Amino acid sequence: MGRRFRSKKHLKGIKLNLGCGDKKKEGFIGIDIEDNGQDIIWNITEGLPFPDDSVEEIYSCHLLEHLDEDEIVDLFREIYRVLKPGGIFEARLPHISSPTAFYIGHKSFWNEARVEIFLRDKEGYMGNFAVLQNERIGHELFFKLKKI
Repeated sequence: MGRRFRSKKHLKGIKLNLGCGDKKKEGFIGIDIEDNGQDIIWNITEGLPFPDDSVEEIYSCHLLEHLDEDEIVDLFREIYRVLKPGGIFEARLPHISSPTAFYIGHKSFWNEARVEIFLRDKEGYMGNFAVLQNERIGHELFFKLKKI
C-alpha cells in the first residue's frame, strides 16, 4: 500500500471527496484513481491513506456503483476506520429505478432497501453507522451515515 500519514497532529477538520474526478467538492480533499488535478491520486480499493479517527466527513458522488461487493465492504470498513466518532459519510449514486444505474462500468445497484440491508447484514463487521438519510430524489439515491 502507498504512503499513510504517521501523525494526526497536522490533520484538522479533514473532509474527503472520494472518486471526485474533476468535480471536487469545495472544502474537501479530492481523491481519485485518475489524475484530474485533484489533491490525491489514489486507488481507494487499496484503503484510505489516513490514520484512524482522523476524518470529519467523507463524500462520494457516483462512485459506489463502480465497485463490486467485496470492494464496497472493504471501503465501508476503511471509511469507518478513518472517520472520527460522529463523523459523516454521505453518498449520492444512481437509484436502481433509473436507466443510468445500468450504464456500462457499473458493478452494483442501489436503492433504499439495499442500504439498510447492506448495513444490517454486515453490522459490526464494517462498523456501526446510524442512518441519517436514505432516500430517492429524482433518479438518484442519497444516503448519509454517521459513525457511532
